[in-house]
Amino acid sequence: MALHHQSFDTIIIGAGQAGPGLASALDGRGEKVALFEQRAFGGTCLNDGCRPTKAMRASARVAHLARTAAKHGVHTGDVTVNLAETVARKDELIDAWREGGSDYYKNHESISYVLSTARLTGRDGDLFTVEHDGGVVTAKRVIVNSGARSVPPPVPGLDGINWLDHHSILELTETPDHLVVLGGSYIGLEFGQMFARFGSKVTIVEMADRVIGREDPDISEAVASMLRREGLDVREGVGVSRIDVTEGGARLHLNGGDNLDASHVLVAAGRIPNSDDLGLETVGVETDEHGYISTDEHFATNVDGVYAVGDVNGRGAFTHTSYQDGTILADHLGGGDMTVAGRIPTYGLFTDPPLGRVGMTLTQAQDAGLNVEVAITPGDGVTKAALDGETEGLWKLVVDKDKDRVVGASFFGLYGDEAVQAVSVLMHVDAPASALATWLPIHPTSAEFLPTFYGALEAPGESDQ
Repeated sequence: MALHHQSFDTIIIGAGQAGPGLASALDGRGEKVALFEQRAFGGTCLNDGCRPTKAMRASARVAHLARTAAKHGVHTGDVTVNLAETVARKDELIDAWREGGSDYYKNHESISYVLSTARLTGRDGDLFTVEHDGGVVTAKRVIVNSGARSVPPPVPGLDGINWLDHHSILELTETPDHLVVLGGSYIGLEFGQMFARFGSKVTIVEMADRVIGREDPDISEAVASMLRREGLDVREGVGVSRIDVTEGGARLHLNGGDNLDASHVLVAAGRIPNSDDLGLETVGVETDEHGYISTDEHFATNVDGVYAVGDVNGRGAFTHTSYQDGTILADHLGGGDMTVAGRIPTYGLFTDPPLGRVGMTLTQAQDAGLNVEVAITPGDGVTKAALDGETEGLWKLVVDKDKDRVVGASFFGLYGDEAVQAVSVLMHVDAPASALATWLPIHPTSAEFLPTFYGALEAPGESDQ
């Protein structure tokens, strides 16, 4: 649907996690709203991010549980994965969600939903002008929710091969013989483990001295060791000097002289905001040195009437942060007092087991000069993990001793992504860490370990890093 010379109260560019909710909230207040999406409803999360990858992760986990079932006294034959069937299951789920959301807004009585690129082109008096395929529209307010995209590293020869990114790897229907993953951060580790469990030989190449470098070194090492025990070749502190095309795929020449022959190469390193083709310069919206749109605590840019939410503002590249951006902005535009100031970072690494993270790492807390105590236990110290026979992991709680506040947690282990949220709530409401001592958790669960964890706090030693 093309719109011609219509005027709106608000134009939203991008139907990712923040855009649709904002459109509905503002429409509910009587505003005339247009919502533009250039690719597919739901943004990265729904189409080629969180949900499709977790659907395929579930299949990989089932395969792994079947292969390791003998330790439970359950015996199976050879376990194989039909990747085409796994992808079909993923597509059925995602297509239904995407089509449901898209149909809702396409058929909405008062919100104009347009599948088209859209960019600012300047002003028409007090209104902003936005150009899209087939027309120009105006609005008093523009909200940018354009997201971010993958960018390949500057490796000679990479542009000569058909490399995969986190979009295209989800469409493979045959398991790679040897998948080489460039990048040992969240995307690379999740896909690496997933395809190893599907039956591929997997090598992860990380240029930095350790994988998931934003975590404490002991957490990084615990994750890397778990992957190595599953058969992945995890190489840290190694760069790729050149890539050549081969009959079977590609040959990667590593710094130091080693070569890797890959059937497939996944590029899982680097993302940039989608801010370069929005026409921001036509109205004077400022971006930082990385291209992220600069915003205040209510997501307002330096230009009155223009806001930026989601990955494009650099305040968190996660579905949950984007969604909350929309909630905060909707509240602010309605006269509320919600703000992004003081947001406590929280996220998960969805290897299996997962890593649930909130707040500071121990390293960050010490660098900030806090007087901290820490409790650490390996995964087999958690009763639920032992009962389920899934004891990989390292659990870590960091407390500010002077203020009696939890400042961070790194829960790598069975249901660590769920258990960490109890800590996140505690931090969010600024409750004392000592509240954990009197909390009554359910037995047996992973979260039940938190009171014991609190009782085990002590000054950190060198080995706690």
